[in-house]
Amino acid sequence: MQASEKIYQLLADLVDKRVYPLFVPEVAEKADSYIVYQIINTNPDNTLDGVTGHEWVSVQIDVYHDQYDKMLALTSRVIGRLDSITPSNYLGVQHHYDSGQYRAILEYEFWQTFF
Repeated sequence: MQASEKIYQLLADLVDKRVYPLFVPEVAEKADSYIVYQIINTNPDNTLDGVTGHEWVSVQIDVYHDQYDKMLALTSRVIGRLDSITPSNYLGVQHHYDSGQYRAILEYEFWQTFF
């Protein structure tokens, strides 16, 4: 399964399906919380026979909420869900304040299959 599918399946119900790749679309309704993700890097698992279809993926997941404590709680739930991917590596979190919303920037790594 591709990383985008995994992320959406695991996280969509936490934010009423407001999980977006790369950016929030302009047509999206204003909301108190949402998640934006992007694939930062991939490391393909190739063999002498060629491409296997498996990659170790580095993903940045940004968790937004208009209240700091709720952003922290939502971030904890996101980490809990992503930890169900095996194997995976949680690489840490940074916190910021952006345009009236609090933001947690998570870094994760896990396997994806792209064909």
